[in-house]
Amino acid sequence: MDAQGDDLWGRPIGRRAEDAGAPRPDPVLRLLDEIDLLVEDSMRDGEPRTGYDFDDPTYPDCPNPYCHESWHGLAITLRMAQMRDYGMLDPEYDYRADDSGVMCPGSGHQGEWPEPAGEWEIEWDLEDYASALHPASGSAAAPVDPRLARADGMWMAVSRPATMVWVSSALIAFVSMFTEPAHWRWLTPVIGISALLTIFWLFRRKRRRLPVGYMRERLCARPETIIALGPMVGASWLPTVWAWRTPLDTSGDVAAGYGALLLACALAGVGHVTVQLSRIRTVASESVDGAGETDRVAHASNLVVLSFYWLIFVLPVLLLFGWTVGRFTFQPAAMWAAVGVAVVSLIVLFVESLVLHIITRDGGGIAMIILFGALIAAPLLWWSLHTLATTHLRL
Repeated sequence: MDAQGDDLWGRPIGRRAEDAGAPRPDPVLRLLDEIDLLVEDSMRDGEPRTGYDFDDPTYPDCPNPYCHESWHGLAITLRMAQMRDYGMLDPEYDYRADDSGVMCPGSGHQGEWPEPAGEWEIEWDLEDYASALHPASGSAAAPVDPRLARADGMWMAVSRPATMVWVSSALIAFVSMFTEPAHWRWLTPVIGISALLTIFWLFRRKRRRLPVGYMRERLCARPETIIALGPMVGASWLPTVWAWRTPLDTSGDVAAGYGALLLACALAGVGHVTVQLSRIRTVASESVDGAGETDRVAHASNLVVLSFYWLIFVLPVLLLFGWTVGRFTFQPAAMWAAVGVAVVSLIVLFVESLVLHIITRDGGGIAMIILFGALIAAPLLWWSLHTLATTHLRL
């Protein structure tokens, strides 16, 4: 191409050759000239291989030190970050109605950059966000309110230390069937460590998945729930105290160890009951249209489901194993310690669901819980305690 051709292609659109370097008097034309120059300058090296404005390495990053995104004008909310990380867009999402925490106020923000309202990369579990998805078309299930699901996930996490005490105690009682008391006694610190790790997870990881101040506001509005964490953690160390202070000279010393396991589970259950019943109390700051964050009917049903999980899956397995294989183990009677732990957790869940059914005035639920508690839970607990107290346990 000759010099005349270069001048023709390099000349801004609509300009004569003699006027190419001089500003035009019309402000609109001057603005167009400036846009032409900007476009010409940006395309000087050719179009980016990755496409225009998509994963362009030259595209500026957001100046927010907490934000890992490219430059963006709109604010990024926690809800938007959740949908992006989950890989699915809520079809009913409305940016104008999004009142979730702000992750980044936008790249054009003036002043100090606020800390994000949550984590950019969410660690998903069954407690998080699954309820925010709407059921598929044709599904008979009603959509779950994300506000209620978030509160349910938080309160289940607060009561989780008690669950860890139950599970670890049942496992140690099961292991004691195969080992001598002098060996399994040193496994008892696992119960306390698991409870402490759960507390650490609650206030470090779970809290960060929630909006800023979400957990603190709800716990402070119900101080009894904070106090309830004390019995959960304190009870988890009772078996360890037994392991350090008991010499294991008689069968009664071994029975005392099993009693410490059952007592730890019962005290942890007191904390579990406190948390699960305190959460139903309506707090004005949490209410929307007069409704709290806990659906009492649904909460009662969930507790019944949990109790029947222990009743249908855990107890039959323990009893079947004990009656078939337990007789060939080192300590056959230890099966009743494991059964006792499962029954204590079952009774705790029965008590919680019974109170909620009384509050919701569900006569059928009340009768069912009383029936199963009187015919199954109470006799099994009595027989477990009786067997451990009267059986000669091996040292």
